[in-house]
Amino acid sequence: MDKAASSSSEGPTWPRLEEQETPPSGTPPSPPSRPEYLARRRRLGLAGLGLGAAGLLAGGLTVEQLWQRSHTPTPLAEQQLIGHLLRRAGFGAGPDELAFYRNLGFTAAVDHLLNYQHSSDDELEQRLEALHLNLDRPQDQQRWWLLRMAWTQRPLLEKMTLFWHGVLTSSFRKVGGPRFYRRMIIQNQFLREHAFDTFDNILLGITSDPAMLFYLDLTKSTRNAPNENYARELMELFTIGLGHYTQQDVTEGAAALSGWHVRGFASYYDPASHNDRLKHFLGHSGNLDYRDVIAILAEHPATPWFLARKLFSFFVYENPSTEDLQPLVDAYQQSKHNIGAVMRALLLSPQFVSAKAYRSRLKSPVEFAVGAYRALGIQDDAALLPQFTTLMGQTVFDPPNVAGWPGDKVSAFWLNSGTWLTRLNYVDLLLRRGLGRGSARPLDLQAIIEKQRLASPEAFVDYFAAFLLDGELASDRRTQLVSYLTSPATGAQESVAFANGKAYPLSRVRGTLYLLLASPEYQLN
Repeated sequence: MDKAASSSSEGPTWPRLEEQETPPSGTPPSPPSRPEYLARRRRLGLAGLGLGAAGLLAGGLTVEQLWQRSHTPTPLAEQQLIGHLLRRAGFGAGPDELAFYRNLGFTAAVDHLLNYQHSSDDELEQRLEALHLNLDRPQDQQRWWLLRMAWTQRPLLEKMTLFWHGVLTSSFRKVGGPRFYRRMIIQNQFLREHAFDTFDNILLGITSDPAMLFYLDLTKSTRNAPNENYARELMELFTIGLGHYTQQDVTEGAAALSGWHVRGFASYYDPASHNDRLKHFLGHSGNLDYRDVIAILAEHPATPWFLARKLFSFFVYENPSTEDLQPLVDAYQQSKHNIGAVMRALLLSPQFVSAKAYRSRLKSPVEFAVGAYRALGIQDDAALLPQFTTLMGQTVFDPPNVAGWPGDKVSAFWLNSGTWLTRLNYVDLLLRRGLGRGSARPLDLQAIIEKQRLASPEAFVDYFAAFLLDGELASDRRTQLVSYLTSPATGAQESVAFANGKAYPLSRVRGTLYLLLASPEYQLN
């Protein structure tokens, strides 16, 4: 381990992994209540977040104050637009990917992300296959998906899959036991394949999905005793929301949805087990079945507003107005419920590229962890990546409940003192030795400096700030980072040579990158 990781005189004194409040294995930390969370944040500020190194970071600003700074009512610069797009419609980008999308221009970049079929992911599939992951094990499933997000050439497709996973939720913890964990992969592939389909088809598919059938007890539904769990959540959490249905609609909807069963990794519909009595559901009457229920809900006037609010809050900013949502609702109705059309309207809306949207949400654990992998081009097998996203508060394939992750709705819930320390430990380990097994090695900073011909510490800071922070680094903080990199370090240690012929301690060079990744701006999406 570098001495920089253990001595304040030689580098940042970031917290160690064992200092965290560690939850039970496999269980994500529970998000604190908002009052508790805000109290913790105000106590911590930014000066007390373990960042050390001469107080490089913004002198005790709270996250609320950083949000206020990010909401300065000025138009976004061109270099900010594409960085913002690739964070929201993906997981961030390294310099080469950023340059590719900037050359396209904003509108063409949106089209490229939406028309993902034109980008091959064959190399990704080959790399994942070479890892020989056991997709019957939850942790390997998590690695498989997290690495997809980090390595894909189709970032918006993976981001949409993550969005749907947080809305149309299921968990490996209730999927039929260890023999059937793979049902989660089947569901995940369905959400990916239909991410931009019509909402009708997405709802039809998730209704008959084996993991969902088990998770919300539709398999327990019988002709004479329909189970109401799925019918209730289908309306309350998936389509129209509270206030738009009655208990009678739940009862009648459950009867209409009866008939689905699971056998192994497949589902099947048995008309003989369907309740075929006359039903009255949301103003419609007849011998209704699951297809009728989905058609009624997809066409319901509350549905586009409910769905638009979820999409807008996830991709743009929280608490959208009716005016904010109207273009998405119009796109839904005019396209006959096509999600691709809704997403195009969202990404090309003035609100999406507004100063109000820019860095207005905290990165989720997945966005933070995968984003660093992607931006820095990390190539190891990510053996520890699922452990870190769990400790940060987000376990893929295991949302906390059927309502999904609270942080998807209010991003402040992603951060508390424990999850913040985990973010710092994650950056430390990623830069110091990587998250892979065996021969994994840290990021090769010397190779990057040589490839990019970085001639000075100033050039080093500017290079990484350009794609990690959209080049938005205050001059005084840039000066502090350069001063830190060039300050002496005690003891013998490896050095890094710049193109100007000068060499600096590896601990200082690595610590400078650590401070950029740990900076408050980098936490904001």
